[in-house]
Amino acid sequence: MGMIKQAPVARIALLVALTLTAAIGPLPASAQEPVPVIEDAELIFTQGVEAFEAGDFGMAFRRFRLLTDTYELNRKTTASLLMAAKALYRDGRYEDAMELTETLEETYPTSGYVDEARELRSLAEAQRERAEAGDLVSEIGIVLPLQDEHATLTQALFTGVRIAVDEHNRLNPERPVRMVFRDTEADPAQASSAVADLAGSGVDAMIGPLYSGEAMAAAEAAEQSETVLIAPLANDEAVSEGREFVFQANPTITTRGRLMARFATRGLLLDNFGIIAERDRDQISERMAEGFLEEAMLNGEEVHFYTLLESPGDWSRLAEIVGADTLRRARAVYMPIAGGESIARIDGALSSLDKMGMSNQIRVLGNTEWHDAPNASRASRYETTYTSDFHIEEDDASVSAFRERFENIVGDVPDPSTTIGRLAFTGYDVARFLIPLATDFGDDSLVERIRGAGTYQGLGIRVNFSEGNVNDALYYFRYQDGGLRLLR
Repeated sequence: MGMIKQAPVARIALLVALTLTAAIGPLPASAQEPVPVIEDAELIFTQGVEAFEAGDFGMAFRRFRLLTDTYELNRKTTASLLMAAKALYRDGRYEDAMELTETLEETYPTSGYVDEARELRSLAEAQRERAEAGDLVSEIGIVLPLQDEHATLTQALFTGVRIAVDEHNRLNPERPVRMVFRDTEADPAQASSAVADLAGSGVDAMIGPLYSGEAMAAAEAAEQSETVLIAPLANDEAVSEGREFVFQANPTITTRGRLMARFATRGLLLDNFGIIAERDRDQISERMAEGFLEEAMLNGEEVHFYTLLESPGDWSRLAEIVGADTLRRARAVYMPIAGGESIARIDGALSSLDKMGMSNQIRVLGNTEWHDAPNASRASRYETTYTSDFHIEEDDASVSAFRERFENIVGDVPDPSTTIGRLAFTGYDVARFLIPLATDFGDDSLVERIRGAGTYQGLGIRVNFSEGNVNDALYYFRYQDGGLRLLR
């Protein structure tokens, strides 16, 4: 499996533009004889396409119609008519879209766009009939950055969401979902504006943005508008803290420590612990340790020591810094690793324990970085158990089907060992969790349905908001007999 190729912004935007209730396909080559090229018309057409790709369908329609109403027949005339009709369709103006496709067909019957205009008219007619019959259409807002440095990440996450929406619409045509995209421009102020705009347009819920800085601004706007927003990647506690309508699919750093402590006491039946963490630049190791400590104390368990290491090299000096006698007071030691070079840190920690003769005497508890333990047999001697927020069952037919669909759209297979590949699966899983709840239309509010949904098992992540607005569903692994075992 290869990494997803770098894609230009235009390609990402085109994927966005062509994916809502149904895909309408790319513009075909014109079957007309060569017609004049008008420079100003070409510029206006480009502006219309940019507005369309940005999800501003009202502006796109106005630019395309300006071209057709202002200039004589030129190379962009029929393309503009079709794109204007598409913009109307995307804007939910189905009757107007049908009329414009009829105009294109009647005025330019030999155009290479006629077949596509007829297909669009059929789609618009179907949507109009659904609306007249009282069918319920849900709208999911997508707020992500389109800038070059974020392009592949946005493409991966968006494509995952798109596949989930397509699946839902195919299986539930009576309750379709429409995606509405807004570009955050990787800027908190623009992210806030995008969320406010989507909320004002009446979307049922939103997914995004990517990073905590944008997500915090977006969260404030979502909370003010009382519109549900699920942040798929942000892990800063401030994103959802104290909010009702904002949820974080990526467990926060502190939450990860708490969940490990909860599993250690309830799942592993351990009742006395030690904690060793490291002061790192982002305080990730320390924050996980604090979460573990708080949960253990809340459950009334004993924590015999809490040691903060000053440098990565200190993991190799646990005998001097902590000491064998202190270590033996605990049945298990939580050692969250962060800051990069995890293999070296883990190797240093286990080597220290070996030198003190701790093998088979204490249990090591860790975080997802322990997935990369350099010696599985040695890690097994400490029954090393760790949390992970992502796991793929390679033999699952649903995983294979998702990969195939993703490859058909993007041109490459999502590799779950990369950030891009994980985002693809995450986008799919978050959307698959949200869509059935957003299209329920029951008496409960969407917030209540999200909190009452229980644990959702996705292809790569688990989702559960039953105890708050931060996802508290993780995977738990243990090194055993030189290999890895999924405990829960």
